[in-house]
Amino acid sequence: MKRMLTGFMLFVLTATISTGQTPIFSEDFESGMPSTDWSLYRLGEEPIEAVDMSSAPQALADGGSYVGYINDADASYAGAAIALAGTANDSNYTIEGDVYVYTYHPGGSAYTGLAFYADSSKNTYYKLVADFDANNRFRLYNNHVDTLGSYTFHQEFDASGVDTSEGWHHMKIVTENLPGGYPSFTCYYDGEMLGDGAYIDSSESRLTSGQWGVYAFQFSFSTGLPGYFDNIEVTEEEVPVAIKEGPGGTLATPLSFALAQNHPNPFNPRTTINFQIHTGTRVILEVYSPTGQMINKLIDGYLSPRHYSVVWDGRDATGRPVPSGIYIYSLTNATQREAKRMLLLK
Repeated sequence: MKRMLTGFMLFVLTATISTGQTPIFSEDFESGMPSTDWSLYRLGEEPIEAVDMSSAPQALADGGSYVGYINDADASYAGAAIALAGTANDSNYTIEGDVYVYTYHPGGSAYTGLAFYADSSKNTYYKLVADFDANNRFRLYNNHVDTLGSYTFHQEFDASGVDTSEGWHHMKIVTENLPGGYPSFTCYYDGEMLGDGAYIDSSESRLTSGQWGVYAFQFSFSTGLPGYFDNIEVTEEEVPVAIKEGPGGTLATPLSFALAQNHPNPFNPRTTINFQIHTGTRVILEVYSPTGQMINKLIDGYLSPRHYSVVWDGRDATGRPVPSGIYIYSLTNATQREAKRMLLLK
């Protein structure tokens, strides 16, 4: 491997440092051809290639002679290209790597990133992408490929304040399955954590395992987007000790049990609920009608001290959309309970 990516998060008052675990997968393409571990996600896709570094729009410093390359060149999948390794049973891992990121690509909606928890037998995969166009954002979401553009889990992070210049950037996702079968994802870009901490998929179609890999997309029916990647490394899960430093310089390792106001509010059909816990405990997050009827139980399990974020998609426990109105969401542990109101408008 050209260089060991130890992966660390810098804070003013604290830091989380890699434990030096041996990677369970690594790929630097320096043999001039990709590892035989790579596989296709969909029938008829173009496989990942190792191409000369000079083929990339910009050379990666200390990147060696070769980089990985994917592209839906014939637009057989509307411009989406994905290459995966590992197995559908893999879970609780960290994937990171160097990704060539585009800014205001002339092809319009065009972005690259990392894929994870992918299972072709379930027509679903997750990805983190840098979508630097007029929206200037990162996106963390799943795709159900049996329906073009369909997803049941979606988070956006404003890219203001980070380096959005076109070129090579480092991306990283930590996956962790929480008790009760809830996957959580913590995302990093150039060493900085994105968003509000660990994002939990509580949708009915959530996956708790799957392959990892790389992703490139340009919506097109003629050609896809060339995606360039290097130094892909997968390790067993490394959970950060300090989750995030807030804008005021305070440590984000929670000091209290707290439930934030959902956003957006009002909403239709999805809203995000953030909360934090300061001790390891069983936590229940539920949605109720104003009359006290339990609508949906979003979380019920033991959680570690951390910031969390959960998306509610406006559906009840049976998966049916609920009508417009005021709803109450409640966070409970063994000794405390907090509740707030939210408004669904259709």
